[in-house]
Amino acid sequence: MTAGLELESRRRIYEYLVANPGVHLRRIGQALGMSTGMLSYHLTYLEREGMLKSETDGHRKRYFIARAFMEAQRRILGVLRQGVPRKIVVEIILHGERTFSELRQATGVSKSTLSYHLQKMMARDLLIRYRRERESVFAIKDMGEVSRLLVANRQSFHDDAVDRFVDLWTKLRQ
Repeated sequence: MTAGLELESRRRIYEYLVANPGVHLRRIGQALGMSTGMLSYHLTYLEREGMLKSETDGHRKRYFIARAFMEAQRRILGVLRQGVPRKIVVEIILHGERTFSELRQATGVSKSTLSYHLQKMMARDLLIRYRRERESVFAIKDMGEVSRLLVANRQSFHDDAVDRFVDLWTKLRQ
């Protein structure tokens, strides 16, 4: 048995993160039925032992298996764990570059909420923005990597839009 995983609670955390990379403390606690204090203790231990890595995402810390993802992949997965950014990504993947108004219609959020998420996604190097006449147009910076991460982690998103994308992606690749 791997050192550090001799306790059942740590094994459960590790296995959950293998299946759900990039989730935050509260989501892990809800899924595993663990108290925040106990979970925080074990996550800190596993990170100190080099088994986990974390990425700070605003006020949340997202956890990953240490050797499973490079920094850029962790950044992308952290963004994809959030509902509105995931909708933005799937919309762009399915339909190509999108304008602000097209993204607003697709996501159903307010202008300020969409603007907040788009800014955050550009800061995390996931999206690029350029001007087309008077409109801002958004595209995914590394479409291949984002698509691969969505496909590889499909089961952990629990999202119909992701499922539709993966089904289409699979058909096109055959």
